[in-house]
Amino acid sequence: MKIERHAEGLHLELPDWMVTFLSDIPELLGTVGQHETDPAADRLQVPVYLDDAEANEDWWRWMGDELSESKAADRSAFTEVLASAEQGVDISELEAHALLRVLTETRLVIAARAGLEIEADYEALDEHTLAVLNTLALLQESLIEALGG
Repeated sequence: MKIERHAEGLHLELPDWMVTFLSDIPELLGTVGQHETDPAADRLQVPVYLDDAEANEDWWRWMGDELSESKAADRSAFTEVLASAEQGVDISELEAHALLRVLTETRLVIAARAGLEIEADYEALDEHTLAVLNTLALLQESLIEALGG
């Protein structure tokens, strides 16, 4: 993995295994909320107003579609960047931030479905889930460091 800062944004090169691994993310995120008891849907639709259920419902009614459109745009940017990431691609800071938002959403979905509620739950994860979350975190960290550098 190679992520370097340049004048207009970042240069990103990912190994083929990582591109393959990441290519399933948009499909995974598309499954959120398809089942009535999806803990990921609950994790991603947190209350905006904790003490005012009516205001919370209003917020989600008025802003929910806009948030969904924003997430769809981020996923589209993610897919476009991924298509060229193995050969190396220059991306803007906006595209890098879209990648970060998709990776964050993905980690939240996986964590919710794995039953992570508190930090101590992390220690009870199976090796596969732990490896997936750690790989996503490594990519996030690398993007953040490059953006800050």
